Amino acid sequence: MDLIEFKDLPDEARVWIHGFEDNLSEHQQEIIRRGLKEFLPRWVSHSAPVRAAFKVLFDRFVVTAAHSKQGISGCSMDSLVRNFKTFRTVHGLDGLRGGRLYFRNKEGNIQAVDQQKFQDLIESGAISSDTPVFQTLISTLGQLRSSEFETPFENSWLARTFPLPLHR
Repeated sequence: MDLIEFKDLPDEARVWIHGFEDNLSEHQQEIIRRGLKEFLPRWVSHSAPVRAAFKVLFDRFVVTAAHSKQGISGCSMDSLVRNFKTFRTVHGLDGLRGGRLYFRNKEGNIQAVDQQKFQDLIESGAISSDTPVFQTLISTLGQLRSSEFETPFENSWLARTFPLPLHR
């Protein structure tokens, strides 16, 4: 099966977003592109082909979208994770590290921080209701298409988990 594009997948296609601590260089992106171009056309779930595509967004996130009429099985998802583990072990590209939260700073640069640092930034005023944040836990291509991936802090799940101080 040939690799397809996002535009060829329905809104209900599943997405997985792998964020990286720092921007990926062109060379690092090419390593990931080669690996996914090899894996995705052969991807199956319950012996049925998975229609899949990927994109590198903002030099920081690798978004994989997939759709199968039979659904995407847990074992099939594990095979995608194994590919990302290979990127980590062979090339030092860790898109599997959890606990990172992503936002744009006042200069517009994407930052990756742990939850405690994110809370500290909220308390210091560096993150406000209109700070753009990245919701890496969205699960469908429709959510990505409707701009739920990058959204103001006040519209994100992060605002419920990390409320802004009342004194503002």
